[in-house]
Amino acid sequence: MKLAHNQLEQHLTKKLASIYLVSGDETLLVQEAVASIRHRARQQGFTERTSLVIEAGSDWAKQLHTETHSLSLFATKRIIELHLASTKPNAAATKILKDITASPLTDTMLIISTNKLDSKTEQTAWFKAFDKNGITIPVWPITIEQLPTWIMQRAKKSGLTFTPDAAKRLAEQVEGNLLAASQEIEKLGLLQTTRTIDLPAIEQAVTDNARFDIFSLVECALAGNSQRCIRILDNLCADDTEPLLVLWALTREIRTLAELAKQAKQGVALGPLFSKYRIWEKRQPAVRRFLQQHNQASCWALLTHSSHIDRLIKGGTNGNIWDELQQLTLKIAGNAIIKLSIPLS
Repeated sequence: MKLAHNQLEQHLTKKLASIYLVSGDETLLVQEAVASIRHRARQQGFTERTSLVIEAGSDWAKQLHTETHSLSLFATKRIIELHLASTKPNAAATKILKDITASPLTDTMLIISTNKLDSKTEQTAWFKAFDKNGITIPVWPITIEQLPTWIMQRAKKSGLTFTPDAAKRLAEQVEGNLLAASQEIEKLGLLQTTRTIDLPAIEQAVTDNARFDIFSLVECALAGNSQRCIRILDNLCADDTEPLLVLWALTREIRTLAELAKQAKQGVALGPLFSKYRIWEKRQPAVRRFLQQHNQASCWALLTHSSHIDRLIKGGTNGNIWDELQQLTLKIAGNAIIKLSIPLS
C-alpha cells in the first residue's frame, strides 16, 4: 500500500506493518521517516536492530538472506534496516525481496530506504510485491513555494512560532536546503530568548553569522585555521557566550565527522556520503581535510574530551572551561598546541 509522507504520523498510531520501503532524494525527510518507524516499533517491543548499509557492487542479497534467516540473538523482536541509496536489486536480490514480501518474517520488521525510484523500477515484480504486502512511502522534495510553510511546521515541533515573513526570509537564506533550515531552527531555539521568531530576529541571526560566533568557529576548525579559532573563542568568552552552546556546536559536528570516518574506512566513497549527510560543496574541502588528519578513533577521542568539558560546565570536575574548549577546537583543527607571538609589556 502506498502511503503519502504526510500520512505516516497518523499511520504509526495504528498497527504496524512488517515491511516498509521509504524512497526519495530528500535525505533529511527519508532519514526522519525511517527514524519515526523505528521509534514506534521500539515502543511496540522491537528491541534489537540490525543496520545494513549497502555499497555499490556488494553481494547484499546474501547479507540480507543471512540476516532474515538467522535467529535473534536474544529471542526478541527485531528491526532490519537496509539502506540501498542508489543501488538497484540484481536478480538474486529481487528473488529474496519477493520471498520476504510473500511470507513476512515473524517478529521481524524490514525497513528499506533508497533514493527516488523511477517509474521503471515501480513496474518491477519486487516493488509491486512490496506495494501489495507492505507499506511504500515515496518522499517528495519540498518546493521553494512550500518551504516557508514547512519551516513554520518544523519550528512548531521545536516550540517556536515563526511569523510568515520570518519563515519566508529563512527559506530564501537556505535556498531550499532542508537540513540547513532544520539546523537554523535548532540554532534559533538555543540562542533566542523569545519563542516567537519574527523578521528582525531572522535578520539579526543572518548578521550574527557574519561575525565571530560559534558556527564560524566550527568552520574555521575544520579548515585548520587555528589562529582565527583562538580569536573567535576569545570574542565568545568576552561576550559572555554560554560555553554549553559552544560545546554543543563542536560536539554535533564531531559526531557527524565520526560517522563519516567510520563509513569511509568501510570503503564508502566520500561523494555519496557528502550527499547523504547534506554537506554543501563549499564545505567539502574542509571536511576532506579533517578526514585526512582524523580517523574514527581520534573522533571518539574528541568526543571523550567533549564529555570531560560537559562535566566541567556542569560542575562535576575542576578546570578552566575556556582553556579546554580551546584545546578541543585546536585538536579538531589539527593542532593540539599553537605558538602565538605575544608582545612583552
